[in-house]
Amino acid sequence: MATQRKQPLQTKQGPRPATNETAARLFLTGFVCLCIGLGIGYLFGKQSAQVSAPVASMPFQAQTPPSQGQQPAQNPAVAAQNEASLRASLMANPKNLDALIQLGNLYYDQGQYPQAVEWYGKALDIDPRNPNVRTDRGTSYWNLNRPDEAIAEFQKSLQVDPGHAQTLYNLGLVYLQGKNNIAEAKKAWQKLLAANPNYPNRADIERQLASMAAPPPAGTPAAPKNAGPGRRK
Repeated sequence: MATQRKQPLQTKQGPRPATNETAARLFLTGFVCLCIGLGIGYLFGKQSAQVSAPVASMPFQAQTPPSQGQQPAQNPAVAAQNEASLRASLMANPKNLDALIQLGNLYYDQGQYPQAVEWYGKALDIDPRNPNVRTDRGTSYWNLNRPDEAIAEFQKSLQVDPGHAQTLYNLGLVYLQGKNNIAEAKKAWQKLLAANPNYPNRADIERQLASMAAPPPAGTPAAPKNAGPGRRK
C-alpha cells in the first residue's frame, strides 16, 4: 500500500512543474491572482506515496497534486541513507515496483528531476497503466522545461483514467503556461469539473474559467511562474 505524498502539480503533484519553462501570457489580473493563490497552495505540493501509489502530483492536488505547498527536501544525510536503502532493495530485486516509485519520489523531492523521470520510467515499464506515476513523471518533465513531454505523459494518464483530477488540472496549467493554449487549458479544466463534481477547488477553477472567457486587456501581466502543476496528493 502506498501513502500518497504531498504535491503535482503537485503531485507532487506540481506537474510542475518546478522550473517552469514559460509563464502564461496575457491574462486578466483577476485570473493571475487566482493562479497565485491556487498555485502556491495547491500546485507545488507533492503527494506522499506509499510504495504502490505514486506521487502524482493531487501533477498537478498537482499536482501532487495538490498538496498544500511544496514539501521541503529531506535532510541530505537522510536522503542519502534512504537512497542507499532503496538501491539495495533494487539490487536484490530490480523489479521492486514500490522501491522504484519511492526512488523516483525521493529524487523529485530533492529537485533532481532527470533522475525522477528515469526512475518513474522504470516503474512504468512494470506498471504502465499507473496514472499516478505517469502524472508525476509528466510533472517532472514540466520542471525540466519540457512541456511537450509533460503533456504526452498527462495524455497517457488520461487514457487509463479519463477523469483523473490531478492529471486534468496539471494538463490545463501546462497548456496555459507552457503552450499559451487557452482553448486546450479550458477544455482540460472543464473535463476536470465534469468528471469530479465534488472537486475541492471547484469554485476557484470556475472563477478561472470565467476569467478566461473574457478578452484579456492590453498589458495584463503574465501568470506567475510558481503557479505550476504539482504532484498528486
